[in-house]
Amino acid sequence: MREKKLNFKNAEVRYRIENEEGRPTIFMLHAAFADHGLFEDQVADFGSDCRIVLIDLPGHGANRSLPASVSLRDMPEICARIAAENGIERCVAMGVSLGALVAQAFADRCPNIVESVVIVGGYSIHKANEAVLKAQRKEGLKWLLYVLFSMDKFKRYVLRVSCHTERGRAKLEQGVMQFRRKSFSSMSGMASLLRKTDDPMPYSLLIVVGEHDLKLAHDAAVQLHGLEPRSELVVIPDAGHCANVDQPAAFNRILRRHLSGA
Repeated sequence: MREKKLNFKNAEVRYRIENEEGRPTIFMLHAAFADHGLFEDQVADFGSDCRIVLIDLPGHGANRSLPASVSLRDMPEICARIAAENGIERCVAMGVSLGALVAQAFADRCPNIVESVVIVGGYSIHKANEAVLKAQRKEGLKWLLYVLFSMDKFKRYVLRVSCHTERGRAKLEQGVMQFRRKSFSSMSGMASLLRKTDDPMPYSLLIVVGEHDLKLAHDAAVQLHGLEPRSELVVIPDAGHCANVDQPAAFNRILRRHLSGA
């Protein structure tokens, strides 16, 4: 795997590319508080034949020390710049939870580049998201209370609600333990990723939800699937919010089938 740097707003955004000659190209965007290690099982399975682009979100992993001028609102442009610098003309954008919002925003801003989107444990940035956004605002208040009193308790809470299996929590923990209190400032601008539209998406869409994810997530996934004629909805048994680490073998089978038709 080759580590690269993108000069952006007088800062260096670090990212990694596995198999620069592979096809298709998959941008993999991790969940909040994690890092690119969340896709270790996918890199191991797909890295021999696909080109994989891994980007730690601002404030996370290798990009946890980026200046405050670089934040989540910049991620669609960062993805587009990375694609341009590496001669990537077409790709699949895959994201888990918060990463799924970035993947969709990338597709929204660059429809000529992104031909397919994979949402794992996420929701639409365009439609059928009112209930999730309302619940997310309440969740943010809970985060604030945890963070004010104990980052350790906050991190344990994230691990508990994000994965259903001990294996998944162990994978997620590697990134979560690097997340710092000051990293929250880099997560500003999430609202800028949202763009309301009732039009169907111009790309194929794979919606993945874990069996043990919140009912709210299941309801949003079912509603979105009903609104998107080019979508597929898959529920992965014995998996939680981050289904790709809870049940990697099952997830990888589903992803490979999707890629064959993307």
